[in-house]
Order: sequence, then structure tokens, then C-alpha cells
Amino acid sequence: MTPRLFVSQPLRAGERIALDDTERHRVARTLRLRPGDGVTLFNGAAGEWHAQIVATAPELIVEPLRFVAGERDSPLAVTLILGLTKSGSIELAVQKAVEAGVDRMIPLLTRYGVSRPDARQSENKTRRLQRIAVEAAQQCGRTRVPELLDPLGWEALEGVLDSAPRLLFWEAAGTQGARLKELPHPGNAITLLIGPEGGLSAEEVDLARERLGFVTVSLGPRILRAETAAIITVAACQLLWGDMG
Repeated sequence: MTPRLFVSQPLRAGERIALDDTERHRVARTLRLRPGDGVTLFNGAAGEWHAQIVATAPELIVEPLRFVAGERDSPLAVTLILGLTKSGSIELAVQKAVEAGVDRMIPLLTRYGVSRPDARQSENKTRRLQRIAVEAAQQCGRTRVPELLDPLGWEALEGVLDSAPRLLFWEAAGTQGARLKELPHPGNAITLLIGPEGGLSAEEVDLARERLGFVTVSLGPRILRAETAAIITVAACQLLWGDMG
């Protein structure tokens, strides 16, 4: 498989560009590519570019050669809100949710969440998660990298949500909550909310349902880890209403 590189700038045939040191290290040290080797570039627009490495030192220079139209992102735009979990857990959730086709991710600060970063830690965590999202998009062949917001509290959440149907996957719903397969088709977008490893408080569940309009949904009789629930819910929605079916 030709290595894929994400660039955050416009691409034009024959117009050489320099990529950052992170990509230079990956290309030269990890992938051991050399000038003349081919790579694929994508920048969030539909389609991707066949390109060639021009130089790897002192800068990584690549030259886009030919544009190939195409879209590998799901027609269902999934927003995943995940209670902020421990680093390893949320990193796994972000990586796999990107592969499953999530469109936007919002880490949520909750009452029982184990992770409570300060401003500097939050910035570093967001930067780390953004890099994981880019790497996952590169690996799975997506043409867009999902949007990843900084961690938010409940008071700020309402202001960043759109009008898409909202589902809250809550372990206490047991077998009495709504089931995904019984819900009407959401259209072209849906918002999913998963609590952290410590779960959501009763007050948070009430706030989500009564103020923010979330519908409580059950994932069945088993209690899932937060990262497992995040991956499963995105994949299940893509299977029912997206491009996995």
C-alpha cells in the first residue's frame, strides 16, 4: 500500500510543498522512503493526490502529480461525545472511531471521569489525540480527518451540538432502553453520547435527556468499557445507516 500523508494546505499539480518534522521522521526513519518514491497526499477535500518525494533532508519536500477523485467517508455524519477517560482508553477510542467513520469527536468533562486535566494538560492531550486521528485516517484510507474538539463541560456542550438526533448510551438503561435497530432512520447525521469509565451521574443523565434532548439507548445486558462502547456504537450506526452495511 502506498504510504498516505495528511497535509493541511491546498494541493496543486507540480507545486512542491514542505511537510513538518513529524512527517519527515515518519517518512525517512519509519517508512525509510527516499527521493523518487511515491506517496499519496490528502487534505480533507474529496479525493487524494498521487505524489512523489523530492527530498527528505533537510526538509521533507513532496510534489503532487495527479489528482484522483473519490470519497471514502460515510454519508452518515457521526458526532461522538465521550466522557473523558484515562489516556490509553480515549486514545484507543479515538483511533478506532476514526476507522469506523466518525465525523466529529467531543471529549466531555463529567462528574465521575477519572481524567481531569488542567489547561496545559488539556492542550497537550488534544494535540496528542489529533495526531492519533490523523494517523488513523492515513491508515484506513479516509480522505478527511475528523474534527476533534478540546474537552468541554456540560455547560458548553449545548452550544456545539447541531440539530441531529441525539442518543445517550447508558448502562443503567439495561434491556428497558430503546434499541438501535428499533429507532427511525436519523437522516444524514447523528450524535452519540458515551459516559466515562466511572459512568454518568443521575443528574448528568437527567440533564442530557431533559435539557439537551438525548434519547436513552441500551446496548444490551452486558456492561461495556467506555472505549468499547464508543467503538461499538459508531460501528453499529454505520452498519444500520451509514456505509458498513
